Amino acid sequence: MGITVNNFFENIYNVIFSPKEFFSSENITVSTRLAVGTVVFISVFTSIITTVFSGEISFILFFTIPFAALITLLMWFLTGLFFEYTAKIFDKGGNLKQILFYTAFAGIPYIFFAPLELVKTIGQIGYFFAVSIEFLLYLWIIILYVFALRAVYKITLARSFMLMFLPFIAQIFAIYWIMSFNNKIWYIFSM
Repeated sequence: MGITVNNFFENIYNVIFSPKEFFSSENITVSTRLAVGTVVFISVFTSIITTVFSGEISFILFFTIPFAALITLLMWFLTGLFFEYTAKIFDKGGNLKQILFYTAFAGIPYIFFAPLELVKTIGQIGYFFAVSIEFLLYLWIIILYVFALRAVYKITLARSFMLMFLPFIAQIFAIYWIMSFNNKIWYIFSM
């Protein structure tokens, strides 16, 4: 199962229906262009479908799609960079190209978020159903990211989960420290 542009949709199918096999395959050819193409495809597809389902098709659509693709590419690259530098701390780094490739394909379930926007318009039951499915999709994406981290860095499943949630834990501590610092500054200047 070598990954090329010719079997792009087959690879998407494999990520959706047999992710464990996809991420543990030994004969994968890592391609940065294919990874960028995958991320742009997901972003553009989701933007177009969401816009069509919301009924807000206008001239602005031609500006929002490239902007969404650019922001998605930036966030994807920064996420891969974060994982790579975190892995370097534990002497597992040196695989930026691979982590970018695998995390591009780990984002495939994002394409299912767009049709759920249409389901949300049905009413309260549709909205509840769509939000429930979105929650399950987020869990699925987390699991795919864990598979990607495990495949690239050759670490256990538990360490992959820990590496996955490290940014969130760091963010909680950073917010707490910022709030504490702001409270101290406020106290000092309020005297």
